[in-house]
Amino acid sequence: MTIESFYTTTFTVKRQTWSGDSSANVEQGTFIGHIQQGTDENLQENLGFAFTKAFTIWCDPATDIQAGDRIEAGTTKYDVRFVTDRNVGSDGHLEIILEKLDE
Repeated sequence: MTIESFYTTTFTVKRQTWSGDSSANVEQGTFIGHIQQGTDENLQENLGFAFTKAFTIWCDPATDIQAGDRIEAGTTKYDVRFVTDRNVGSDGHLEIILEKLDE
């Protein structure tokens, strides 16, 4: 079984784009990945997410994503905080740390 077999959720990536004096979150595309909630204790200590919920996504290493992007899965929105390239071995992937938005 490979890590790709766990990629079951479709995400939409939006990136803040500037035009003149205004900005907007513009859709960059979609990707499929696996998401799960992070451990509260580690995230509060290491990342300072004391009052929000943090999640981790694993996805294909070729995914166009960067810190500062917004990700949507259905009506749930997340802000991307960190992207780590784990493209080693037969199960290479990106690891994305997200903060869930309460909107």
